[in-house]
Order: sequence, then C-alpha cells, then structure tokens
Amino acid sequence: MRHIFIINPTAGKTSAVDSLRMQIHSLKTEDAVEIFVTRRAGEAKHIAEREASVGDKIRIYACGGDGTANEVLEGIAGHNNCAMGIIPIGSGNDFVKALEPYAKEDFLCLQNMIDGVEKTIDIMECGGRYSMNVFSVGFDAAVAKNVDKFKRLPFVSGSFAYKLSIVYCLFTKRKHKVKITIDGKPFEKADYKKTTLLAIGGNGQFYGGGFKAAPKAQLSDGYIDFVHSNTLSVLKFALMVGKYKKGEHINNPKLPFITFKRCKSIGFQAEAPIDINVDGEIYSMMNPVLKISEGALKLVLPKK
Repeated sequence: MRHIFIINPTAGKTSAVDSLRMQIHSLKTEDAVEIFVTRRAGEAKHIAEREASVGDKIRIYACGGDGTANEVLEGIAGHNNCAMGIIPIGSGNDFVKALEPYAKEDFLCLQNMIDGVEKTIDIMECGGRYSMNVFSVGFDAAVAKNVDKFKRLPFVSGSFAYKLSIVYCLFTKRKHKVKITIDGKPFEKADYKKTTLLAIGGNGQFYGGGFKAAPKAQLSDGYIDFVHSNTLSVLKFALMVGKYKKGEHINNPKLPFITFKRCKSIGFQAEAPIDINVDGEIYSMMNPVLKISEGALKLVLPKK
C-alpha cells in the first residue's frame, strides 16, 4: 500500500508543513510514503486524481481544512482502489465533528491514521461535484460566496470576514426564488411565490464553522437529510439562528417554518443559475439535482 499526504500550506492560522513533515518522516511502516505540498487552489484534486489513477491500493490523506478534503474527494471519486484520510489542520474542520466517538486530536496522530481502519460511507453528487458533508442553497451559500469580498478589505481576518458577510447577506440575501423537488415530487413550501431562506442537504452534521445544521444525519444510512426554511424577518432569523447552530431546530414547535425530511434526491429549479455551497466551495449551476451515492467512499478512521 502507498500512503500519500497532500498538505495545504495555507490551511489554519499558521503553517503546519514542517511539523507534519517531521511526523511523516518518523512513521513506523514498511509501506511507501509520499508527501505533496500544494501551491495553488485546485492542485490537491489533480494530485489525488493522478495518484489514484495509478491503480495500486493507496490511502490519500487530505491535510488541511474542509476545502482541501473536498478537493481530494473530487480527485478520488470513482477510484475503488483508494481510501481517504483527513488530517484536520484547517480553521473549520466541520466534517470530522460528525465522526464521534473520535475527536479532532485523534486524526492529528499520523501513526494512528496509517494504522487505522477503513469505513465505507455515503457521499452526495450534484452536477459532477461531490460532497461528503453538507450541500446548501440560499442564504448560507450567499454568505460563503461573499466572504472573499470582505477578506480583501484591509485588516479583516477570515473569521471577521465571515461575520461581516452574515450581516451583509441578512439584509440583502434572505429571499431566494427557487422551486424544490424531493425524490421527484414538488416540495410545497418552496415555489416562486414562497421564497426560500435556506435549503441544505446533509450527509454530515456540521458546516459553516460549527453550525449543527443536520443534527440527525448519518454518514452511512443511504439518505440525505433535507432541512429547509422559508424566508424570515430579521427578527425571526435572529431568534432562530442560535437554535440552528446548536442543532435544536429539527421538529422544534417554536420553529414551525423549518422542515426536515430524509430523501434520496433534491432538485432545485430557478430562472437563473443557482449558487450552491458544496463543502464550503461555491459553484453556479442551472437547475442542479443532488443525489446520494451509497457506500461510495472508503474513509480512514484512526486506530484507537
């Protein structure tokens, strides 16, 4: 077996390249081990795809945040010879929060990772893009898209840029005209007359820096957890967001505007291309359809 470590040097607040190299060089294994450090966005996908295409049995470890993990997933999708591990050195790392009883620190011990076990999980697919965590349309996709705008301002950090984007979108991006179908049937709470605040498809539970948007989601149950909210007033949004972050919004009688369903597919239709958030990456698609791919990814879990 080969072990491939793909490191994003810009993940997290400080570079972890040197410390990771030290850990990798001290690994106790007779397997081949290789290190790649990315230099630009999208390179992790190309490296993962190239190495997975060789055809031998390999594990590829995404060393970075959720964006790096998504790039590696995109690269290895469809390659049955490949398993994926996550080394969470980014600032968010929402996906690993769903991997209880494991904690983030368990994934940072590289020896335990290469000695770890493989678990088969589901992933989601939409227009040739893949997600193992959370897909979203509406308000939060707009927030993620506008973060880069605020990051370009002087003295604005990543976390502050995210907060600025939330405030900006709260007053400008709460109404989204989109029709939604669930497993091919019209979803009555979303049409062009009833605007949508947000709609998510969850395979994992957390996104957006710790929001437990899909608290009941399971990685291997063969279903997408669909969560939807119609457009709310600013006051109602403020009252809802705390419970949304804690995962207390599902089947909550105080939040009747939130709908929860389990399904195999979610379709979106609008008069213009729709911005979609795929594990933190933003794409624009015309009438996207999100589908579940059961057991499509082998995920490496650390040895306990």
